Amino acid sequence: MQTHEIIDAFKAAMLENGIEPPPRIIADGVLHRFHIVGHKSGSLNGAYKLHLEGAKPAGYFEDFKAGTKATWKADAPAKPLTNEERQAHERRKLQTEADRAAKHERAVEVARRLWDQAKPIDTGEQHPYLIRKQVNPHGLRLLPVWQKRIKDDAGQWQSLTVKNVLLVPLVDIKNRLWNLQAIFSDKVPALGDRDKDFLSGGKLGGLFHCIGQPTPERIICEGWATGATMYEATGYQTFCAMSAGNLRGVAELIRKHRPDAKLIICADNDQTPGNPGVKYATEAARAVGGLLCVSPVGDFNDFATGKAAL
Repeated sequence: MQTHEIIDAFKAAMLENGIEPPPRIIADGVLHRFHIVGHKSGSLNGAYKLHLEGAKPAGYFEDFKAGTKATWKADAPAKPLTNEERQAHERRKLQTEADRAAKHERAVEVARRLWDQAKPIDTGEQHPYLIRKQVNPHGLRLLPVWQKRIKDDAGQWQSLTVKNVLLVPLVDIKNRLWNLQAIFSDKVPALGDRDKDFLSGGKLGGLFHCIGQPTPERIICEGWATGATMYEATGYQTFCAMSAGNLRGVAELIRKHRPDAKLIICADNDQTPGNPGVKYATEAARAVGGLLCVSPVGDFNDFATGKAAL
């Protein structure tokens, strides 16, 4: 099979599984995140990896929101690469990894600058989001202005400014700051009616926000408000993974560094096709020998505040 035939077959497999592929598929064996048509503007709920090495080309793709994940293998071997093609392929792969690392490092610098500019807050009465969620800030900071470049419906770059923004620091297991989650007072139409955002180009995989000091029991959940709710209810140290697809990665990191900890994976009960919240939490719990705790409906903050009907 020629490379273009492999990519076409891979795209067809994505479509068969209900995932609209991105306009360009890069077959370099590196994980790529992408926006899925129909999802909220700015979201990167899709992922794929496609490589040409081996007896037959193979790959994987996933829709984190829907919980759809599948592997793929070509029906026929790829046409053998010449030495020049193989070297070019390796150069593209290395360049992709270098570009991604550079974006991550640029986001680190922005995260540090914004975090230093933001002011600590003490109570849940200091921001509308905290009031709605009925939780305390637990180390979050308040940034006067959040600015971002976004594309409008015509594909033109525009400057977006949002005031009075909560910042959630996202760190790795060594407590290095890599990214920030911004939480807004209200939904922002220009961001697809989202009330949260991350730094452009910032790293997300394997990062988390930690609430509380070490305890024998450790909770791992998706969103920050869910984590704050669980921490306030239990006193257990809580790790907010920010997404269902990141639960397992965070759980495995914590298990590796704290093999004796009792891990409790708290699942959002999405009640959507495939229920990705429960699906990914179950995978995480099994991977680390942890306990699985599922919200009766919605996430645990929804349940605690009565904002999700049983």
